[in-house]
Amino acid sequence: MLQQLTDYELLGIKGHYNLSDGHAYHDINETFPGFPNQLSEVWRDSELTKVNIAEQRFKNAFAKLINSETLELSHCYKISPTASNSIDLVAAYLAIEAPRVLLIEPTFDNLALLLRRRGCLLQPLDETLFRNALNTQGLASLFDELHFDTVFLVTPNNPTGMTIEPEHLTLIVDYCAQRKKTLVLDTTFRMYALHQHDERAYLVHSGCQYFIIEDTGKTWPTHDLKASLISYSEGCARLFETIYDEVYLCHSRFALLLFESLFEHTRHTGIATSIHAPVNNRHTYLIDKLSSSIVQPKTERTHATLPLEWFELKTNNQVSDIDVVNHLANKGVHVLPGRFFYWSKKRPPYTAFRVSLSRQYSIFHTSVDKLKTAINQLEDEYVKQVPNVFT
Repeated sequence: MLQQLTDYELLGIKGHYNLSDGHAYHDINETFPGFPNQLSEVWRDSELTKVNIAEQRFKNAFAKLINSETLELSHCYKISPTASNSIDLVAAYLAIEAPRVLLIEPTFDNLALLLRRRGCLLQPLDETLFRNALNTQGLASLFDELHFDTVFLVTPNNPTGMTIEPEHLTLIVDYCAQRKKTLVLDTTFRMYALHQHDERAYLVHSGCQYFIIEDTGKTWPTHDLKASLISYSEGCARLFETIYDEVYLCHSRFALLLFESLFEHTRHTGIATSIHAPVNNRHTYLIDKLSSSIVQPKTERTHATLPLEWFELKTNNQVSDIDVVNHLANKGVHVLPGRFFYWSKKRPPYTAFRVSLSRQYSIFHTSVDKLKTAINQLEDEYVKQVPNVFT
């Protein structure tokens, strides 16, 4: 039996119509025509560049892309091969220094799995908190009732796309700074947020202990060649850098300079044009195709905050998310079940599932067409077997 979301992703990768994992598998030539032809030049550059210089170039190019002067000036950063590696390293630090973790829910379950494996103690933090009006007193009253050392947030959050706005984030930062709590931000889907803001500037100004985890794998389609930037406060540096150095000597110079070039191309073309527009086009196609079916999007977004969509069946709960996912898999279509995003298992949404958008247009359109057909077949089969299931 499949036990976690990664199990379903691995199954999807082997399948015909894979809409499961959130990795970037669209064609890079869609937005940057001819970019693969530049790789030999990047290779030659990497052979002549010291690792520390390649790291600085990567970090500075990313800082310019997200308009963060704070990151550009920072010396507290490391780069690992994947975001999961970065989460694991941060978890190893937290297990020693700040092990009681408030982790946002719902979110992708490997965050909880990695944190627990390293020895952290987790409590769920309902993301709806950040959809409502908050003030300093209200946040303090809520947090003061909990016993924790670390707040771990994902923004934009996977799978809902919820983004923690600057005014909410400043309240959290101030609280953590005053109460000596550690704040971890997973911003691996950062490039899909409608607005970029320099949260590092406020973190540094506040004196809060923090980690920020970035990623390339959700945005740029480089055949799973990735780089994940971890930036952190000076107070975390000594122990965290020791942990990092025990695991990694450094990351690939070729990968770092490849992404430096991609960051510059993205900045020149514009995030809205090169990242948001293609995702919005796929999203529109998906929503239109499924609009007359028995599923509906759980979000009400019209613009990209994730290269994903989160659906729910319009049922009376006689059909679960696992029923849906298994039915679709039998038809060759792969999506992710919703219950595992509720990693604490306290209130799973038994009728939700997630669909990825980051595929080549032709593959994506074919997969969505197959998804629509399979959902229609699901309705027919269950209506015949269980009258009045769908309302």
